[in-house]
Amino acid sequence: MQSNEPLNLSQLGQNHIKTLKDAFKMLDDDGDCKISEKDLRTVFRSLGQEITDEQVSEMLQMGDSRESNEGIAFAEFLSILSKTVGSFPEDSEITDCLRTLSGDKELRVPLDDLIIQLKEAGFTDPETEFGAIFKDFTAVSQVSGRKTFKGTHFLNTISEQ
Repeated sequence: MQSNEPLNLSQLGQNHIKTLKDAFKMLDDDGDCKISEKDLRTVFRSLGQEITDEQVSEMLQMGDSRESNEGIAFAEFLSILSKTVGSFPEDSEITDCLRTLSGDKELRVPLDDLIIQLKEAGFTDPETEFGAIFKDFTAVSQVSGRKTFKGTHFLNTISEQ
């Protein structure tokens, strides 16, 4: 999988679409089925971030120009992602990567090793970028005392049922 390949919406399974719909709903703070300027400002403020008028305008202009003043609808949101996001990896690709790193059938990977690999893959700050995932899927090994990423648990959570 190349990260510069466009996202093909026909590749998305129901689980991916549900995840994107959930993300859209989170961004649509006022529940009007559009991501508006107000919604963007609310989301960024809740994250402790300031957003400039220029950034808001740029984000809204990514949508269909006929509707950009009103906000971005879910269909536009998917269209924007298809142009700006790389393709989603298949579960088997993630499994293969974790298997290579872990060496055990539970796909447990020392967190330090995973972070090093993510940095080598081009992520500048994986501890921050994947912080929520690490928090939810990492345990401290009773034997070594090292933090270990629980790959099988992660895959079971993100895989389509």
